Amino acid sequence: MERVHSNTITLEERGVGSLLLRRWFLIGLLLATWLPIAFFTLLAPPVGQSGGLSNIKAVLLFLGTAHVPATLYFYTDKEFSSIRKSHPIRYIYVPLFLVVATGLVFAFASVTAQAFTLLAYWAWQAFHYGRQNLGLYAFASIAESARAPRRAEKLAIEAATILAILGTFKVLGSEIAPAYLKPGFNYLYQIGFVAFLAMVIFAVVVYVKYFHDTSLFKTLFFFTAVLFFAPIFISTDNNIGFLSYAIAHGLQYIIFMTVLTATAADEKVGTSLVKSVTMFLLFLLLVGFAFWRVNDLRELGFVKATWAYARTADFLFGAMLGATMSHFVVDASAWRLSMEKQRSYIRKRFYFVFD
Repeated sequence: MERVHSNTITLEERGVGSLLLRRWFLIGLLLATWLPIAFFTLLAPPVGQSGGLSNIKAVLLFLGTAHVPATLYFYTDKEFSSIRKSHPIRYIYVPLFLVVATGLVFAFASVTAQAFTLLAYWAWQAFHYGRQNLGLYAFASIAESARAPRRAEKLAIEAATILAILGTFKVLGSEIAPAYLKPGFNYLYQIGFVAFLAMVIFAVVVYVKYFHDTSLFKTLFFFTAVLFFAPIFISTDNNIGFLSYAIAHGLQYIIFMTVLTATAADEKVGTSLVKSVTMFLLFLLLVGFAFWRVNDLRELGFVKATWAYARTADFLFGAMLGATMSHFVVDASAWRLSMEKQRSYIRKRFYFVFD
């Protein structure tokens, strides 16, 4: 593991051992996954209900949405700038195109065009979640056994993602899709359910085959990734069939991005660990709130009553979806350990995983 420059204050240099920090990191990721899934599966109240549980749900929904603008950190990090500048299409032009194009679709296109845009968005979103699950297990595997996941292990996690996409169309798309698509969504959901059960059996076989090279954390992370989308086949209720794992995904991402900011502390430029993390979390709070509430503009009476205001609100809603798609595009490259510059960047920031 390469060392950071002498003017960089790392968590290790503050007296926290890599092994201990690694354990807390892995435990935090597991809790960030299991707790929201458990809450939305067992406790979350329906829309419109008030009370303590509704307040908890609102906080979790905010965090699940706020993780998207956290990607903007890559545009402020000097160490990442060389990666960003070497791929302007991925990091600049495609995100701008998605924001503008999706905004225009929701401002001016037909309802049918908007529906198909949402269906494509939800499918891409499930795929994005699955890629993060694979990355999550890769981090755990490297941390525990100093090796990347095996091909069969990745196959199980990727299969779960594909099957989740089949289920997503019914759970999220049934209300907005044209009527002629709904019977097909039902068939895809049924096929996905049966295939998901087969995939779980396959995952167990893979796990038993490589049992000699596992550990408690690798076991937990492998089956967490494999079963991440199980709620979608347990219930079509939005709380269980979507929000449960969507919020888990968001909390995982916030942990990853918080580590990036914490390990960027630089004494030379006067940036301490506490200052770096505090500024990041404050940014998350402010910009995340705008993402969380942008759809509310479309429901305001004076906005609905004025064509220009209504089109502007629709554009902002579409632009938010486009920004989320841009988050998918940026993350697909920023965290790719198979690319030399990204691997060096991630190894440096997550030194306690790669030591």
